[in-house]
Amino acid sequence: MAEENQNQPPQPNSDRKTLDQRNQMTELERIRHSCAHVMATAILRLWPDAQFAYGPPVETGFYYDLECSHRISPEDFEKIEAEMKKEIKANNTFEKLVVTREQAIAEATSGRLGGLTERLGNASKFKLDLLKQIPEGEPISYFKNGDFIDLCAGPHVMRTGNIGAFKLTSVAAAYYKGDEKGPQLQRLYGTAFKNKTAMDEYFKMIEEAKRRDHRKIGAEMGLFAIDTEYVGPGMPLWLPKGTVLVEELEKLAKETEFAAGYVRVRTPHLAKEKMYKTSGHLPYYAESMFPKMEMDEHREARAKLQSRIAELEKQLADYAKKSQ
Repeated sequence: MAEENQNQPPQPNSDRKTLDQRNQMTELERIRHSCAHVMATAILRLWPDAQFAYGPPVETGFYYDLECSHRISPEDFEKIEAEMKKEIKANNTFEKLVVTREQAIAEATSGRLGGLTERLGNASKFKLDLLKQIPEGEPISYFKNGDFIDLCAGPHVMRTGNIGAFKLTSVAAAYYKGDEKGPQLQRLYGTAFKNKTAMDEYFKMIEEAKRRDHRKIGAEMGLFAIDTEYVGPGMPLWLPKGTVLVEELEKLAKETEFAAGYVRVRTPHLAKEKMYKTSGHLPYYAESMFPKMEMDEHREARAKLQSRIAELEKQLADYAKKSQ
């Protein structure tokens, strides 16, 4: 896959993986990595104009970012999976091909790279961009399964038939390289396992986790309420029964701290930037925990209005001078 050759995960400015790190992929990661290629093969059979960017294995499966004239939805999963099953049944070899930069650029320009055939007038633009990121002198390799060729450093399983069980799980939007200024792509998620038994156990665990979700259980028990519209996600409004539990936990925490010889202090909820720089929190949590507060929500609108008023006042002054 694209990111496998450039060692570029979908986030910008992230560290590149070495070949040694890639060779340390577990068997399950190789299966999922290979299944992403099989998914791309299936999508191209259904929508030949699809353009592929990144497609790495992740902790729970794999995904592939793509641009396509067809907007993929869960209703499409069944037919995509049907094409994937055909490719797995064909038991095609994952063949590694080392090519020159010139060949790679030519085949990306013709649309062959990241495709099933040449696609004249539909160059593989993401592959062309990714090729620019490969340092001069670094080997450029493809992996081929059946008719599909993709820019990739591997590793993979030996054959498509080594992918025992798989399932597409969801589709979402994602920016190319994680950059909000870049193209918005479709991100199709799936998971794969060595056999169906392992996959069934995984989805059983997922369902059990949903059943035991503390957010669901806490609300059902009347401990708290979560109002995303008025308060925000992950910010509970503690109800009477839940407040009792919170206070008891706070009491236990205090007793434990005092027994260990700690003393308690209190700091303001709001403080100057300098305090959080000194504590070391700001450099790491500026965006997620300590964003700057804009006390004036209408500052920009008011500035525009003031600018317009000044402009009109100047026009009136000029008109008055001409009238004298």
